[in-house]
Amino acid sequence: MSANGPLQDEADLGARRGVRLSLSRTLTLGLSLLFLASLGTSLWIAIDAAQRNTFDLEREISELTVEAVIREVDTHLGAAQTQVEFLSGIVARGDIDIGDERRLSDVMIGALAAAPQVSGIALVRADYSVLRAGRRGDELLTIRGNWAHRTDIREAMQNSATLAEARWRAISWIEDFEAPHIVVAEPIRRDNQLLGLMFSVVSVSALSGFLDDFDKANGTHSFILYGREQVLAHPSFVAGYSGLSEDKPLPFLADVGDEVLAAIWGEVIDDMAYLLADSPISGHVVRGREDDYIYLYKEAEIFGQQPWLLGVYFRGHEVDLPLRRLLLAAALGILILVLAIICGLLLARSIVRPLRRLAAASRSVQRLELESVEPMRGSLFSELDVAIKAFESMLAGLKGFETYVPKNLVLRLVRSGEPSVRSAERQVTVLFTDIVDFTAIGARLSPTQLAALLNAHFTLLAEAIEEEEGTVDKYIGDSIMAFWGAPTDQPDHAARACRAAQGMARRLRAENVRRGGAGEEPLGLRIGIHSGLAIVGNVGAPGRVNYTLIGDTVNIAQRLEALGKEVAPEADVIALLSAETKAALDAGLEAKALGRFDLRGREEPLDVYRLDLSDSAAER
Repeated sequence: MSANGPLQDEADLGARRGVRLSLSRTLTLGLSLLFLASLGTSLWIAIDAAQRNTFDLEREISELTVEAVIREVDTHLGAAQTQVEFLSGIVARGDIDIGDERRLSDVMIGALAAAPQVSGIALVRADYSVLRAGRRGDELLTIRGNWAHRTDIREAMQNSATLAEARWRAISWIEDFEAPHIVVAEPIRRDNQLLGLMFSVVSVSALSGFLDDFDKANGTHSFILYGREQVLAHPSFVAGYSGLSEDKPLPFLADVGDEVLAAIWGEVIDDMAYLLADSPISGHVVRGREDDYIYLYKEAEIFGQQPWLLGVYFRGHEVDLPLRRLLLAAALGILILVLAIICGLLLARSIVRPLRRLAAASRSVQRLELESVEPMRGSLFSELDVAIKAFESMLAGLKGFETYVPKNLVLRLVRSGEPSVRSAERQVTVLFTDIVDFTAIGARLSPTQLAALLNAHFTLLAEAIEEEEGTVDKYIGDSIMAFWGAPTDQPDHAARACRAAQGMARRLRAENVRRGGAGEEPLGLRIGIHSGLAIVGNVGAPGRVNYTLIGDTVNIAQRLEALGKEVAPEADVIALLSAETKAALDAGLEAKALGRFDLRGREEPLDVYRLDLSDSAAER
C-alpha cells in the first residue's frame, strides 16, 4: 500500500490501465448537446408554428380519443378478466370444490351482479359438464349442461393444457344473446392437473355508445376495427348490430354504411410519417371521390391475438393542413431529432450497460447467489471502472465468507432489515442428529475417508433442513444441531422440523442403497426433536459472535436423540419427539407414544413419541 492510502492505490491502478473519461463531464457535455439540438429544432419549427396549430390540435384530439377508447375498453373488459382470474383461483386453491355447484352458483351469480358489462360466466369441467351463470332480463340465473358436443370447447380445453393464465379469445357470436361478445378463458389447475376452464363473455355493444358520446362532444369520427376488415365498434351501432350471425359475428367495412371508413385502405397518397414521427399514433391520407380522407389510428393488441385498430378520421375540408409547406421543416426537424436521439442512445448505452450489469450482479449478491455472478469487464469511464473493480474485490471476499456462515441464516437476517440481532426468548423447535456407532465406523476409516463420509452425510441432512427453511446452527463431530422459529417467525416450526426428519430418513435410505451397491456399510441415524422456549441471538465476544440458541430446549432435544439408542437400537433411522412437539403437529404427521422416560439432567420424566419415518410417511 502506498503512503497515501487505498485511494491513491486505485488512482495509480487507473493510470496504469490507461486514460478514463470522467462520467460527470461526459454526461454534462452530452446533455448540453442534446439540449442545444432540441432547442434549435424547436426554434426552427416554431417559425411555421401558426400553420401547424390546426394539425396539432386535431392530432391531440385524435390521441385523446384513442387513449380514451383504450381506457374505456380496459374498464369495460378488465373487470371480466379479474373475475375469471378470481373464480379460477378459488377453485384451483380448493376454497370451493369444483363439484360443489350450490356454492359455485352463488359465487358466480355474485360476480355477475357486480359487473353489468359481463353477459355470462361459464365453468366447463374436464368432463365437459358446464355450469353457467347468465342474465334473463333483470333476473340472474344458473344453468347446468354439457358441452362435449362443441368442437370449439374441445379445442379450447386441449389448447389450455399449456396455458398458465387468462387469455382473451376471438370475437364470438353468442347465440343466447344474439350479439357478438368478447370471450376470456382461464384454465383451472391444481397440482399440474387441468380441472377445467372458466369463461366470461362481455358485450361489445356498449363500446359503440361510448364512441357516439365522444364524437358528439368533440366533433370527431371515431371507430374500432377488429383486424383490418371487420368493424368492432362504430357510432352507427348504438341501436345494436343487425345482419350478424355465428358465421359472421362482426360486420365488414362495406356493411357499416360509412363511405369514409370503408375507404380506409384505399389508395394512399400520403403516409404522414414526417408529421407523426414523434407521436404514438399512425396515419395516412387516402384520395376520396370528392375529397381527401385523413385517418389517424393506433394498433393495439389489447385482448386476444387479433389486433384492434382504434382511431378517428377527418375529411380534407374539415382540417386546414398545409402538409406540403411543412414537409421541409418537418423533415429537417425530425432529422435533427433523430441525430440527437442517436447520440443520446449511444452515450446512454455506454453508461447504462455496465451499470445494468453491476445492478444485476448486486441483486444476485443481495440474494447470496454468488455463483450466478459473471465476471464483468472494465468500463471506459473511470468512476464506473473503479466501482466494478471494487465490486469484484468485495465479491471475492464474500465467496470466502459464505463458506463459514449459513447462507439461509444470512438471507433471513438481511430480509429482516435489522443491523444486528438482539438476544430474545422465542418459541422454537430444535433438532439434533447423530450417526449410530460412529466411533466404530471412524476407527475403520482413514482421516481422509472419514472427512469425505461426514461431508457427504452432512450435505444430505442439510438439504432436508434447508428444504423446510430451517437453520443449521452447528456441526458437532458427527452431529448436526438445527432449529426453526428464528430469526423469522415460523408458526409451524414443529411441523417443519418433523418434515425435515422425514426428509433425512428418505435421503439416508436412498444413500444406504447406493452404499450397499458400492460395498460400503450402511449408516444409521438418531434424531431428537423438542419444541420450547430458548434464548435466541448473538452470543460471544464483540470480535467473535455466533447466532445460536441457549436454554433447556436445546438440552432436551439432545437428550431425546441419545434416548434413541435405548428405545430402538436396531432401527436404521429413529426420530423421537417430546410431547410439546407432538402437540404442535398437524394431521399429516403421525407419531406413536412410547411412554414416559427419565432424561439425564431432568427431575421430571418426559413423555416421548416416535415419529413415523416409514417410506410412505416420508413421501407425503
